Amino acid sequence: MINYADLSLELITEFQLSQETKEQIAILLHVAFPEEDFHGRHYFKQLPHSRFLLKDHTQLVGQIGLDFRVMTLNKQPINVLGLIDFAIVPALHHQGLGTFLLKSLIEQVSVLSDNIDFLLLSTDKPDFYEKFGFRLTSQYVKWLVTEEHVNYGMKEEHVGHCLMYKPLANKEWVENSVLEMMGYWY
Repeated sequence: MINYADLSLELITEFQLSQETKEQIAILLHVAFPEEDFHGRHYFKQLPHSRFLLKDHTQLVGQIGLDFRVMTLNKQPINVLGLIDFAIVPALHHQGLGTFLLKSLIEQVSVLSDNIDFLLLSTDKPDFYEKFGFRLTSQYVKWLVTEEHVNYGMKEEHVGHCLMYKPLANKEWVENSVLEMMGYWY
């Protein structure tokens, strides 16, 4: 059982990570996503810009990768903070840690609505994220396809089952539009 008094949160840029933390992230991703092959890396397709880490003393128990970029929605630029590889140690599931980590992140970034228009993520568990104000969206999406450090060019596809957004600013999200990710899909 987790003692919340022993938990700490840290927002850290990717280039500040210690080797020990990178190793803990690699292990966490491996156990949290056993269906994926991370090849021992601490990232899936690309390094995120930052991480939001949840630690029990010095042991990593959860993380969310953060990718900040400009995208276009309906040909209008939007500032998007993407949530990537959200993971909690599987043995600690159903103890509220995922809720704690996501709520804490939303609280920290909500004050930055002058800089962040939307949070964006891809999931097969939309019910969890809807509790936090995320909404499923149906979009024609364009993104850069990358696999194992190889660029395979652009892909365009209608996506209506896994992409979710949460507004932070007063910008309007346009449904059934064109979302250009201006980079890789996370």
